[in-house]
Parts: sequence; C-alpha cells; structure tokens
Amino acid sequence: MKKSIIVFLMLLLLGACSNEKEKVIFPADNSASLKPIMQKQETIHGYKSVINEENILVAININRFARFNKTKIEEKITKQIEKQFPERQVLVTGDQKIMWEVESIIDKKLKEEDLKKSIEKIKSLSKEET
Repeated sequence: MKKSIIVFLMLLLLGACSNEKEKVIFPADNSASLKPIMQKQETIHGYKSVINEENILVAININRFARFNKTKIEEKITKQIEKQFPERQVLVTGDQKIMWEVESIIDKKLKEEDLKKSIEKIKSLSKEET
C-alpha cells in the first residue's frame, strides 16, 4: 500500500512539473513566423492556431492567475501578430469553445475551402456573448 501511494505521488509530482507549452499550428508550413511570437508569451501555457491566406486564428490557454487580465493578454498578442502579418485578419481568443472548434479543424485536416468556412464560423462564434 505504501509503495503504491509513493508511486502515485511521484507520478503526480512529475506530471505537474511539466513546463512544455502545448502548441499546434495548422497547416504546419505556415508556422515559422508565428512560433517566435507565441514562444515569447509568459502568460499562456499553450495555443492552437489555424492559418489561411486571409485569416489567422489563435486559441490560447491562459495561465490560471493571468485569466484576470484575459482581454489585455488577447489584445497584446493580437497586436504582435498584426504587426507581423498586416495583410491578414487576426483573431486571438482565450475562449474554451473556440479552442475546441480549432482542435476539431486540426483533427479533420480540412482543405482550403472548408477551412475558410470553418474560420468564418468560428469568427461568428467568437462574437457571441455567453
């Protein structure tokens, strides 16, 4: 019994100490210029993004205590991405339902036409108030 408790506590401790950011950019060939911007962010612990010719959509996981400044964090990241990509529309959100939608797009590996429709759908979802 003691051994199983010790093993459980060790696994819990090792799992909690993971400092790796969960990062996914779809399609992967567009990731080179977005990665440095997202790597610099101290207030997030992961992100998933979808990029096409007209839009950049980034769903971020904000650190627990930084959630109080969610809108400021979103605006700051949006400005940095807009500076890097002035010709594209940028949407950065910490909303969980948008994160799930982005994950579904990435899992489906949509083609360009379907990707554009899905991004427009997500943009309209982000404008909804819950």
